[in-house]
Order: sequence, then C-alpha cells, then structure tokens
Amino acid sequence: MDVIEPMVVAYGNILIRLFGVNSLKEKRSIVRSLVNDLKKQFEISAIESGRQDSKDYVLIGIAFATLSESDAEAKFDTIENYVEGRYTIEEFTYDYHHF
Repeated sequence: MDVIEPMVVAYGNILIRLFGVNSLKEKRSIVRSLVNDLKKQFEISAIESGRQDSKDYVLIGIAFATLSESDAEAKFDTIENYVEGRYTIEEFTYDYHHF
C-alpha cells in the first residue's frame, strides 16, 4: 500500500498601501496588473479580496498548494520580496491547512 504524503494548502493576505492614486479607476488598473503578475510569476491564485472602495489600500488574497510548510514559507517569502520591491506592504499574513 502506498503512503500518501499530506498536501499543504497555503493562503494569505497582503495589505498594500498605495501612494499618489487619484481614482478608483487608476487603482483597479494597478490591482489588475499586480494580480495578473502574481498569478503568472508564482503560479498561484490571487484576487482583490477587500478594500475595493479605498484608493489608498489594496488587499490581495493569495492561495496555492504545495508539499510542505517549508516550501510554502519559501514561496511566501519570495512573493513578499517581489511585492515589496514594487509597493509598500502594510501587513502580510498567511496560514496553512493540511490535507
């Protein structure tokens, strides 16, 4: 009988502070570009998960599956560095669920 290794589903939220955004239309363009970049660059699911009516903040929800918490942590670190290189991160929280 084969032993099945547990899968880790990792999920998190990135709260980003925007500066110099004058309209929600301009913010939506930034969010669309960021979400698409995250999906393509890191092969994750990403959406704007809150703060849709704020011009100053973006809340991005991300999720992905991996084989271990250490792999997930490394991926989260890489994502955080990528986003931080472009925007000001106010808060980055994440957690895991094992299957």
